[in-house]
Amino acid sequence: MALTLKERDRRIELVRGKMREQGLAALVVSGSTSRKGHFQYLTNYNIPIDYCYMVLPLSGDPTLFVFTPNQARIAPKRSWVPDARYSPDYGASIAQWLRETGLGDKAVGVVGMEVMSAKTHQTILGLLPSVKLVDAGEIVAEARTVKNDEEIALIRESAALADGACAAGRGAAREGARDYEVFAEMDYFLKRRGVIEAFNLAAADTLPAFPYLPVGNVLKSGEAVLMEIVEIAKQALDEGMEVVRPGTRACDVDRAMRAVVEGAGYTMPQRAGHGVGLEVDERPALIPSNQITLQPGMTVVVHPSVVIPERGGVFMGGTFLITPHGHEKLFQAELL
Repeated sequence: MALTLKERDRRIELVRGKMREQGLAALVVSGSTSRKGHFQYLTNYNIPIDYCYMVLPLSGDPTLFVFTPNQARIAPKRSWVPDARYSPDYGASIAQWLRETGLGDKAVGVVGMEVMSAKTHQTILGLLPSVKLVDAGEIVAEARTVKNDEEIALIRESAALADGACAAGRGAAREGARDYEVFAEMDYFLKRRGVIEAFNLAAADTLPAFPYLPVGNVLKSGEAVLMEIVEIAKQALDEGMEVVRPGTRACDVDRAMRAVVEGAGYTMPQRAGHGVGLEVDERPALIPSNQITLQPGMTVVVHPSVVIPERGGVFMGGTFLITPHGHEKLFQAELL
């Protein structure tokens, strides 16, 4: 299932509305292979290597600046942006674009300020001393937080694929197998079905799988892998599910699960969950300090972790859609 041009136009107009409110003449959107969500949201381009930038004016067509000449040829075919240009110096290219479009002395928002390199930032300001660069990441972050019907349909599809990958991993998780064999079966299942990217975890170790990747450890009888959980983790997830609904604060989900885990004498070192969409880590973060209120259209992963310090533990979760009257469980995999 692919995103439509109608969805492209909805996103662009949504973002441009926020730009008008903030008096921004253009956005410079930064992306990299590890932090590409904001960039991909507006371009539909999956960055294959290094960094890329898009400049989006308040009116008129956007432009992509990419890492290689080959990317400049391919990007128009794989993105929503027909104008893709190779740039050996991103800062100079962006500054020239702003100057040529008469925006060299305007307020310009930067989306992905944490991704933009210091060199690119300094070059733009050095070549355009009158331009005002403003951190505008909140514009796109806010737009991405609540999903519409088209986005929700894709998340449903991804949840079903995750169920299949989990089943493939279970089939490979047997005594004597290596952790990377489990990982490979999950990855193979997804790649055969056209999944471009996946965040799979499978480990045979004394630590919870996240954030560790397979290292060749052999699975032994009685050891935990990611697809297995203990009863305490299941109870914590059940408690989290009870409060995942509109009006609940993100911190309340964490509190409900943490009470179960810590009440049983274990620790819960990982966050209780987070939003899900274009990246693994999206808003809202289900952490003790986050007061944001859940609302319909948000999609969240809820995942308790149960750990015995210095000995190991388990880490698991599932995806939920916040609905007007509660939540919808999007995964079907049996967790216990």
